[in-house]
Amino acid sequence: MWTLAQRRAIPRLLLEWYQHHARPMPWHENPTPYLLLVAATMLQQTQVATVLPYLHRFLERFPTVNHLATAEEEEVLRYWAGLGYYSRARNLHRAAQQIMQHFGGEVPCEPHLLRQLPGVGEYTAGAVASIACRQPEPALDANGYRIVARLLAFDGDITRTDSRRRLWEACRQIIPEDAPGDFNQALMDLGATVCTAREPRCLICPLAEQCLAFQQGKQTSLPVMPPRRASERVQDACVVVEHGGRWLLVKRTEGQLWRGMWEFPRVRVQNGETLEQAAHRAAASVGMRVSDCKLAATVRHGVMHYSITLCALCGCATGAPCAETEARRWVSPWEVEQLPLPSPMRRLVRALRDTAAVR
Repeated sequence: MWTLAQRRAIPRLLLEWYQHHARPMPWHENPTPYLLLVAATMLQQTQVATVLPYLHRFLERFPTVNHLATAEEEEVLRYWAGLGYYSRARNLHRAAQQIMQHFGGEVPCEPHLLRQLPGVGEYTAGAVASIACRQPEPALDANGYRIVARLLAFDGDITRTDSRRRLWEACRQIIPEDAPGDFNQALMDLGATVCTAREPRCLICPLAEQCLAFQQGKQTSLPVMPPRRASERVQDACVVVEHGGRWLLVKRTEGQLWRGMWEFPRVRVQNGETLEQAAHRAAASVGMRVSDCKLAATVRHGVMHYSITLCALCGCATGAPCAETEARRWVSPWEVEQLPLPSPMRRLVRALRDTAAVR
């Protein structure tokens, strides 16, 4: 797969480049296994620039495995709110509990033990093992897979399990035993800044002479990935029910999307249904009736293959307010953001307050 020259040149050239171009990261000074576990989990499907402020805030609140393991899930979700893919937060919480139970509160360094933890796959296990524990284990994120595929002019679909396994094993053959963490981080940084997805900067790439895709003029057509599924446009309506200066919020208790998060009562708008009719249906879903519903704010967001327009309608409660339960709360507009809210709901809350939409 690799020539002898490539096996020698690629690690050397990459590490030389990394010495001068490494992006500053909060784990460079003290790369503990726990810090890397949290950071790598956050970095799954999320860019570094987005993650860093959340990482700092999360670690201030949960500085150790024990702090995270003993926290309530709702609080963990609150400190994760805005990062999306909330199953990552729930898995990290469960992983911390298992680390306390099975490993005495110490994150293990062995990749096979790390992969037994909830939410920990090849990338996260590799990042912890190589960066924090200096084990020669690959840690390929999207950037890493792209670079290795281009270096080898690999023309298979890199989203397939068998393709990823081949690229993973190829990386294992060239990762240096004396600097595995730097090597993996160098791949991530090179992919983020030079060997980018759409416009690779091959003329300044330290690996250009080793890259078969560049030599064959295929760098913009590789790696091969399946076409993206077209977004389906849908509309949701949520009802902002006010009583005694407080809003009614409900907790999502089912499904993977936003489970454990709080929101206004919300429904998908059906064909032929008006927003006001949908708002009445949302209120009825929690045992409330409302009148005089008016559109107050609109936000747009994407989830999986859906492009969603989310409309908030303010309505006056008629009749007695519903009682609070574990899944229903009456909350002051200025206390709402103390609950874990999905990003679009957080944007709605701010828009409602900014426009003085509270009745």
